[in-house]
Amino acid sequence: MKKHILVLFVLLSCCCRAAAQPEIRSQWNGARVGILGDSITDVQQIDSQNNVYWADLVDILGIEPFVYGISGHQTFHIAGQADRLEAEHGQGVDAILVFIGTNDYNASVPLGEWYAYDTAPANHNGRTEDRGHRTLRFDSDTFRGRLNAMLRHLKTHFPDKQIILLTPIHRGIAIFGPRNYQEPEDFANGCGAFIDDYVAAIKEAGNVWAVPVIDLNAVSGLYPMLDEHSRYFRDPQKDRLHPNTPGHRRMAYALAYQLLAYPAAFPKYVALSFDDGPNTTTTMQVLDLMEQYGVPGSFFVNGCNIDAETIPVLQRAKALGCDIENHSQNHRHMLELTAAQMREEIEQTDRLIEAAVGEKPRFFRPPYIEHDATLHGVTDLCFIYGFDLSDWNSEVSAQQRIDAILGGVQDGDIILLHDFKDNDATVEALKTVIPELQRRGFTFLTVADLFAVRGRIPGPHNGGIYSKAY
Repeated sequence: MKKHILVLFVLLSCCCRAAAQPEIRSQWNGARVGILGDSITDVQQIDSQNNVYWADLVDILGIEPFVYGISGHQTFHIAGQADRLEAEHGQGVDAILVFIGTNDYNASVPLGEWYAYDTAPANHNGRTEDRGHRTLRFDSDTFRGRLNAMLRHLKTHFPDKQIILLTPIHRGIAIFGPRNYQEPEDFANGCGAFIDDYVAAIKEAGNVWAVPVIDLNAVSGLYPMLDEHSRYFRDPQKDRLHPNTPGHRRMAYALAYQLLAYPAAFPKYVALSFDDGPNTTTTMQVLDLMEQYGVPGSFFVNGCNIDAETIPVLQRAKALGCDIENHSQNHRHMLELTAAQMREEIEQTDRLIEAAVGEKPRFFRPPYIEHDATLHGVTDLCFIYGFDLSDWNSEVSAQQRIDAILGGVQDGDIILLHDFKDNDATVEALKTVIPELQRRGFTFLTVADLFAVRGRIPGPHNGGIYSKAY
């Protein structure tokens, strides 16, 4: 209980401090950062010993830390820490820092190998030949195997997050009792390896797994082997393993300036799109939410719904940065029509939209997503489908709509929703979906702007229909 209270106190304190302007204005200001590791990261230090580097990073960079490091943990424990991070915060983090390795050295974990090698048949320009082949090793009893397993877990559970490894710092003597006496780094461990070998393995992991590595062993400047540097550690005689408050501060500044070289998060974009409006009830409720959260969207409207009452609704949408797109005049089964009737269904709606908001549509969503070469041939508009969660079905609850979006949305998706009258469950779902996706780092764009991220809107008459912009 005491530990949970302490963690809550520290996190609340950090949030309050983060509200102040950080010393360095950067991409890390406000970033939600999961921090995993061992005793040097453990939050309990603040209560019993000293301040910690990640708390200093709150002041220096303005991060919001979520700390799961535990004293004594080794590399194979990191997956469990990551699972707790995910259970408590889902995908609502921007980056993850992992500060681990010194306990693996102290436990004499063998270094091991990254790969197992053999030969296997390979296709070389249509011809099969035997070639050298390798597969990653995930041995739980070697350091490299543990690093492989840890990084596979992190990159599987947090595929779009910035993951950064931190190497161990130099190790001085640590005497915690007669049965816990740790020699300084002058000595090899029980398997004949030095701490430098574990630092080198973590740096290798950066190339094996395509993750940045910050070499705190070098850049922190902390060197406990010299008496003159004992001032940065808890006890010059008994603990030159753990930095004290000045040591953590020095480490934090070194880390902060290294972090400036990396993105705190990677941009992700998504578009909300709505079919079957406009109307003065549900469409207006959707616009209220868009205005509240500052997000745009794209409305694929039926021309038959555009009249004196709903033109102001479209004009409000346009003023909020939304696009008005084409969903046909009467929502008919287009493939049952002649080519001339298809063209009129689209062009009549084009004219009504342009008269209402002063701009022609660029996209067409065919009713019932029915399309063929004839339909593609009668218009120059780009055809859009979307990430479809069947929210037109009243049996799909608001929570099911929430779960479908949050559980499946990806960067570049066009989310297909409906704003027809009395579709209240979608309005209710948006109250959760919009802020949660913002919390996860998504930026909302119109469909047109989403394609601008890709580089261009696909050309007409190509037979394609798009659910993602890229």
